[in-house]
This record gives sequence, structure tokens and C-alpha cells, in this order.
Amino acid sequence: MAEGVATRLRVSLLVIDVEGSRRLAALDVPGRRVRPCTSARDALAQLDSADADLVVTTLEATDLSGLPLLQALRAHSPSVPLLVVADPPTVEGALAALRAGAVDYVAPDALADAVSRALAPRAPRAPADGETPARLGFCATLTRSARMTRVFDAIRAVARTDATVLVTGETGTGKELVARAIHERSRRKARPFVVVNCGAFAEGELEIELFGTEAGAAGRTPGVLELAEGGTVLLDEVGESSLAVQVRLLRALEDRRFRRVGGVSPVRMDVRVVAATAEDLPGAVADGRFREDLLYRLDVFPIALPPLRERAEDVPVLVRHFLDDIGREYELPAPAVTPDALALLGRARWPGNVRQLRAMCERWVVQCRGDVLGADALPAELTGAPAAPDGALVIDETVPLAVLTERLTAQLERAYLHKLLQREAGHLQNTAAAAGMTRRTLYSRMKALDIDAKDYK
Repeated sequence: MAEGVATRLRVSLLVIDVEGSRRLAALDVPGRRVRPCTSARDALAQLDSADADLVVTTLEATDLSGLPLLQALRAHSPSVPLLVVADPPTVEGALAALRAGAVDYVAPDALADAVSRALAPRAPRAPADGETPARLGFCATLTRSARMTRVFDAIRAVARTDATVLVTGETGTGKELVARAIHERSRRKARPFVVVNCGAFAEGELEIELFGTEAGAAGRTPGVLELAEGGTVLLDEVGESSLAVQVRLLRALEDRRFRRVGGVSPVRMDVRVVAATAEDLPGAVADGRFREDLLYRLDVFPIALPPLRERAEDVPVLVRHFLDDIGREYELPAPAVTPDALALLGRARWPGNVRQLRAMCERWVVQCRGDVLGADALPAELTGAPAAPDGALVIDETVPLAVLTERLTAQLERAYLHKLLQREAGHLQNTAAAAGMTRRTLYSRMKALDIDAKDYK
């Protein structure tokens, strides 16, 4: 049994199995209460009458079977982990069960270990050697949100497969961190993890970045699909790729082969693909900007990240973690935060989500130098104080000139790009040309300023 589970005095398992006691012996160990049943109706009644730490189920019950059984259990008790045992297990069954909300899908001989794994993450634990929340991208102790707990369960479950994953969520919700966490829990973790930001390249540049070139002035140049051999490629902002690139990408995913730009010989592809986007891809399909067949090929296992404003209970936990983490990094004392400041932070809208919160914490570590951070020190956009008139500069004489200059520069740049993006209807190439910068530089500035091009289309 996993460490942390054996110390629990009353771990309750609800087991749905039409064959009765066949699997119960492996689960009946000291410290657990096993509650068997054979029907979905009985299982739901038991979930109504008592708490369960885990539901273990086959895909058959006397009154319901298959995915409807999983959907009924998940709808009734969304916070209770659901583990599926199948004999024999199949890849198609695993993907369907995981998409329906199961935390794992295993064969009968792996059931005992799977139960221990499913229970162990819910007991607080210290990270293993070299395993820090910042490195992994998430840690169970950094959330109080049931929605994020389900995201973590999905990451753990899909990481052990090679299924293509589509991570969706607003800018700053941590899509790249999710992709990295999937990679670091997969069999490919010793191989490269490569990020390609599809929005940072013009059409021809992105094609070369992905597939490489066969010949040219510098000779053969491999693309990231070769450089990441055996590892994982994150296609970030995949919705920004052109239709021509989408065609080539779809063919590569289906055939597991591709041709370099200018080449004729196929190159074998052995990478796991994770795609990420803040864009509404079904909407992009309806607008003719994204291929429907590619969406189906990427959306094998979806993970949707909730915005920070929809999990306000996590804000105090994240604030404390970021302040301490950044304080250690900069070798500065982390400020204490007053309860009224935390309350205001929890009510803020956070348009830049977790990325914005971390940037704020970094500023506070530098400015406060260990002093107490109170509500009066929070910026107006977080506290709900009246905003300055459109275009007016907000002069705060209480901060150093360097800090004020940084704020005003960002304010001016944000207003400038806002007007340009409005004029160009969100077209990044035209906006970059009008601003006298490359598309890559524009994308970098938009990301730093939490500007999303889809808001202008």
C-alpha cells in the first residue's frame, strides 16, 4: 500500500462488480472498508448515505453498463475518484473511461496497486527529491479546488499513455505547465520536451520550425519533430497556425511520418503531441480558420483549465507559494499578507490568471522586502478602485521612479497595441507590420501584457 494510505483509519471503497467477491480479496486490507454492490442504483444509494474515498467499478452493473454507468457516477458524486477495472483492458476503453472522468483504467491484476495510487495523492505529501511544484507545474497541496483536483487526476491518468492531449484555457492558466507535467510523468520523460509557439511564426517559418528543411544554404536542417525524437512536443497556440500548416500537421499525426520542406523521403516520427490553445477551436472551425479533421485528431483527450476567477479558493494558497518561492529565488524575505488583502485578491477578476498572479507576487517581493502587504498596497485594478480616464496616465508618487516608469511604459504599450489590434481586427501579421516589429516580437509583447488576439476578431 502507498505511503500515507496505511495511516488512515477508515478508508472506504465502494466496489461495483456483478461477479461479487472475485476482486474484493485484493482490496480488503486493514484500514479499509470495502462496500460491494452489483447495481448502479445500489451504488448511488450508498453514495447518498455515506462518504466514499474511492469508487472501483467494472463497466457492467445489473441495471447499467458502459459509459452511462461512469457518467451517472461522475454526475452524482463529482468529487469522489472513479477507478475502472477492465478484463481485458483496451486502448479505446481506456481513452473513453478517462474522458468520462475516471482517474485510472487497469486490468484486474493491477487493481491493488491502482487503488493505492488513487488514494495516495489525496494524502498530503512532501515532494520527492528533485520534485518541486515549480518544476512539475502543479502539486496537489497547491489547490483547494475540486475542478483543479480533477485536472490533476486527468494528468496522472493520461500521462501513462501516448494519447494526444488538447489543453484548453484562457491566457495564463498554466497550459504549458500541464503539458510539462504530462511529459515528466510519462515513459518519455528522459527524452526532450520541446515547445513550439505556433503564434510566434509566420506561415513559412512555422512549417520549417516543425518539419525542418531538406536542403539549402546551411544544408539539411531538422525540425522540432525530429529534434524531439522519443519525447514530447507542445504545439502551443495551435489555433494560430495557418490552414496549410494544419494540413501537413494532420497528415503527420495520422501517418506518424512527414517530409521535410523541400524533401521527398518520409521521416519517421516518434513524438507524443500535446496541443494547447486559448482559442475557441470549434468556433474557429465554424469560421473556416481551423480544420475540423485536425480538431478531432488533436482532441483525443481534452483537459480544460478553469480561469483563476472560478477557483478563488486557490488564490491564498498560490499567493503564499509564489511569495515564498520567489523570495527564495531572489534571496529576499517574503512579505506577510493581511487577511483583508487576501480577501481582495480572492475577489479580483485576474484576466491574466495564474501568470498575472505570479507577476504580482514577484513585484511584491521586490517592493515590500519582507514588510506586511496590506490592502492599501494593492493596485487599483485588483481592489476595484475607480480607474483613470481612458488614456490618462496614473501617477503614483509613492513608488520609486523606476517602478513608475515601468508601469507607465506598459500602460502606453498596452493602449497602443489595443488600438492597432482593433484597427486590424486581430490580424497579427498586419498588426506587427503596422507597429514596425516582427510577428514574434508582437506575440511576445502581447503575452507579457496579457493581450489576447481573439478578443479583437
